[in-house]
Amino acid sequence: MKLLALTPFAVAATLVGGVAMADTIGGLVNTGSGLSSGDTDKYYTYTVSGGDYAGQAGYGVVSTGSDDPFPHWIANTDSSSWLILSGDQQTNYSAGADSVVTWSLSFDMTGYELSSASITGRWASDNSGVLLLNGQAISTIEGNGYTGWTNFSSIASYFVSGTNTLSFVVTDDASAVYNYTGVRVEFASATANALPSTTPLASPVPEPESYAMMIAGLAALGFLARRRR
Repeated sequence: MKLLALTPFAVAATLVGGVAMADTIGGLVNTGSGLSSGDTDKYYTYTVSGGDYAGQAGYGVVSTGSDDPFPHWIANTDSSSWLILSGDQQTNYSAGADSVVTWSLSFDMTGYELSSASITGRWASDNSGVLLLNGQAISTIEGNGYTGWTNFSSIASYFVSGTNTLSFVVTDDASAVYNYTGVRVEFASATANALPSTTPLASPVPEPESYAMMIAGLAALGFLARRRR
């Protein structure tokens, strides 16, 4: 099944009776979306702790899709690509000890009703991983997460006003030989209801017909008053 890869997503729904509109949440982009091999994906940042490259940080780089660890990793597609830590995907970041790579993607919930927010999708990692929404776990990958997809969905109470962050925390198991790490993310939907506008409504200007009716009404009231006298 091919998931959505458009940015912003082609997802919107109107609630019954037009009471509220479910808008697309901006900033949630598939890894490598619209980019070529070797390009920098500036939506996704990473930091490394532990292992041989502790302290390294930067933006993700789109993998080649052909060299090792392919074909062991799920193949890159037009929808998304694997992100790696540098232009050389052969680098072993965990030769002597496990490393933890935290990939982050931020988005803004200003103007949205938090209780109505929903995000769904799927991800993969090398090796295991935990997906956090503002520090709260919403998905876990056990073992070698690069052989298949793992679905995720948000929990409404985990959203916060303003900036929100999805953290894809990937543990790269130590190995002196044939060792790689990366992450892959595809979103299926990302929607929330817009908050009602607080702009005061302007008083409507009466149409000419309304003025005529008002004048006729006043004249009728004057006539009745004279008859009573």
